Amino acid sequence: MTFVLRMVGRELRASWRRLAFFFVCVAVGVSAIVALRSVIQQVGVAMAGETRALLAADVQIESEQPWSEAALAIVDGILGAEPELSRTLSIETPTMARPADESKVVARVVELRGVQAAFPFYGSFVLEDGRAYDHGLLAGGGALVRPELLTQLDVAVGDDILIGDRGFEIRGVVLREPGGGIGAFSFGPRVLIDYDDLLETGLLTLGTRAERQILVRVPEPRVDPLVASLREPLRDEFVRVRSYRNTEDRIARNLSRAEDYLSLIGFVVVVLGGIGVWSVTRVFVQQRVRSVAVLKCLGATSRQVLAVYVAQVAILGLGGALLGVALAAGGLASLPSSLTAQAAAVAGVEDLSYGVTGSAVVQGLGVGVLVSLLFALGPLLEMRSIKPLALIRWNLITVAARDWVQWTVVGALAAGLVALASWQAASWEAGLWVCGGFAAVAAVLHAVGRTLVRLVQPLGAGARFAVRHAVLNMGRPGNQTRVILLAVGLGSFFVIGIHAVQANLLGAFALEIREDSPDMFLIDVQQDQQAGVRELIEERTGDAPSLIPVLRARVTGVDGRRTQLDSARAVRRRGAGREFTVTYRDRLEANERVVEGAFWGPAGPARPEVSVEESIRDRLDLAMGDVLRFRVLGRDIRATVSSVRAVDWDDSRSGGFMFLFSPGVFDRAPHSFISFLRGPPETTARARLQRDLVAGFPNVSVIDGLEVIATVRRILDYVTLAITMVGGIAIVSGVLILVGSVAMTKYQRRYETAIFQTLGATRRSLVTMLVVEYGTLGVLAGAVGSIGALGLTWGLSRHLLDIEWNAAPLVNLGGMLLTALVVGSVGVAASLDVLRRKPLGTLRAE
Repeated sequence: MTFVLRMVGRELRASWRRLAFFFVCVAVGVSAIVALRSVIQQVGVAMAGETRALLAADVQIESEQPWSEAALAIVDGILGAEPELSRTLSIETPTMARPADESKVVARVVELRGVQAAFPFYGSFVLEDGRAYDHGLLAGGGALVRPELLTQLDVAVGDDILIGDRGFEIRGVVLREPGGGIGAFSFGPRVLIDYDDLLETGLLTLGTRAERQILVRVPEPRVDPLVASLREPLRDEFVRVRSYRNTEDRIARNLSRAEDYLSLIGFVVVVLGGIGVWSVTRVFVQQRVRSVAVLKCLGATSRQVLAVYVAQVAILGLGGALLGVALAAGGLASLPSSLTAQAAAVAGVEDLSYGVTGSAVVQGLGVGVLVSLLFALGPLLEMRSIKPLALIRWNLITVAARDWVQWTVVGALAAGLVALASWQAASWEAGLWVCGGFAAVAAVLHAVGRTLVRLVQPLGAGARFAVRHAVLNMGRPGNQTRVILLAVGLGSFFVIGIHAVQANLLGAFALEIREDSPDMFLIDVQQDQQAGVRELIEERTGDAPSLIPVLRARVTGVDGRRTQLDSARAVRRRGAGREFTVTYRDRLEANERVVEGAFWGPAGPARPEVSVEESIRDRLDLAMGDVLRFRVLGRDIRATVSSVRAVDWDDSRSGGFMFLFSPGVFDRAPHSFISFLRGPPETTARARLQRDLVAGFPNVSVIDGLEVIATVRRILDYVTLAITMVGGIAIVSGVLILVGSVAMTKYQRRYETAIFQTLGATRRSLVTMLVVEYGTLGVLAGAVGSIGALGLTWGLSRHLLDIEWNAAPLVNLGGMLLTALVVGSVGVAASLDVLRRKPLGTLRAE
């Protein structure tokens, strides 16, 4: 053991410069794992301490419909039996807000929330001016708004805004509020007003989308029993009951899932670093042949020699992992305070402090050392085959035809990678999928790279000196061509593929806003408002809008040949228990076609019939003639399934509905209308139309599709940026492997360059040779990445995003050229010191 430790120290002192890229490759991946896990864990800790504030209560009872007498009787009976209980009411609904100043031609969709004096039970408001929140700020027509609404409406604190048919004075700006939820989709900025004032606005008309809430505070031991006693009797009333613990568990699950799968990104980067470890170790073994032969001549056994270099790899892996931890800590510490404050606001917590966590550091260190050992062990085992004769015969390594130890190590490597991936994802299935997919992509990239290298070999025949030797160098024994192609190709595969997917998504958005597509949507138009709304829109746009009748309905049962569902609970288990928006008409729209059954004609059927969308047919296993039971406005409706429709959801001109009823079923039932229309192209005219619609019909909400699409595009840009950063890390790993490979093969290049210079080759010829070699290598790596990116783009577009796939040649060509430029520049720059050495010194050393 003393011999092994002494030799480890000597080897480290002698070769640490050659192995510097070894632990840099490990450090990049470990830093990604530690940083990602630490951030998610810090967010989880911050949110876990504020789960009550996220709900603003212990228990929340909520309904999307007006409270029924039966539901209120159940709630009052159960809550009335609780000795220590406080309750308060709240309503949330999307609506329109506009300045009271008529000269300001603007209106915006807002998320309006009406609260009572007891709100909130937990959490606290943070106002921009530092004042403490008091319900008196809302009483008598007051409003608290988000800061972005001030900019959108060009108003300030003290100004009046109109919501519904009432005016409200802006009395404060809310920076953070309890009960706001986490990352939920919002139609617009939040506006808080008094609960009774909201009831007096006239907004809560028939069909209005509103969420009614009963917030409850009870002693901690009574939370779970109260939820259990409420949930069962209210299930058939379509009332949801949840506690702050549900929120805490959901947050924990989501954060854990995010932590695990983001860590897989870091794991992929670590594996790329592992490829670099394997490459560097492989060349290092070739360099140490004579040293190992000398040790064996002096009596060292293969086991002792192997122990020396395995210990050296473990120390270097630990050093790389520690460097990765330091990089992660430095990166998190350098985050600007404005970014962390913004992230805290999005997460809905008071403060977020970013720093590395203990568990993330332990995982990063463990993964770094294990990956180093797994990838280095294969090349190191070749040292067992080095004989003392290698002192005489240069680089003599005789490997057995069937080396069972080598095969065992390969199996252990595969099992170890699966175990590491499963550890990172907390799922064996996910680990197998990740490793299997990575192996498949790597195998394809390796095969493509190998084929491309063979294809360029004939280009060297008959070419000039520099070109001929550059092509020959790419295929010479001991070169790292395929390793570089694999690593850099994977990096370019990620980056080019993601940008190509973005191009396809933006193309899909462009199709959705083509000339005849609607870009404005009206909701909650009442029956007595049809003529006025139609007249105003036709006057401003020149086109008469189509007003589509809509109701809200739930499936409560199925009487069919193959399916018998006797209750709403049974329907819910089939995945169709939510409330659907339904309509009726006597015709099919342009985005619909019948795929089964027959559609009723203009005259309509004699009895109620319903046409279902094909996914509902599959979910409920329906057949023609089956009877569906619906609950609509408190009434039970029975309708016979007469047809199945396929709906083109990308065509937004006519909308799309899961259930389409025959005329006559709801003609006399109270319902509202929606409309899809194309607004004026001019910004001023568009804003004036929205304001006049809301002024004339306060309950109508106008959603500007251009703003929604712009928001989606911004989100897409953020996602693309995040994934591009991951691909960029992969590219960095590939470049590190490239630099390390070039550095490790300098001893070969040094001797070859000395021979060429002795034979008369000029420095210009040698530089040209390097440019051609690494430029070609970069083009090949970019081509490999582009080919893989085409497959990635096609698969994601057709099977995941369900959009039309179009090749993005400019993205692929630009990515290939950029990869070639990076690889060529790095390769040439890393080899320039070889050209500066005098040939005489190199030849004497040999």
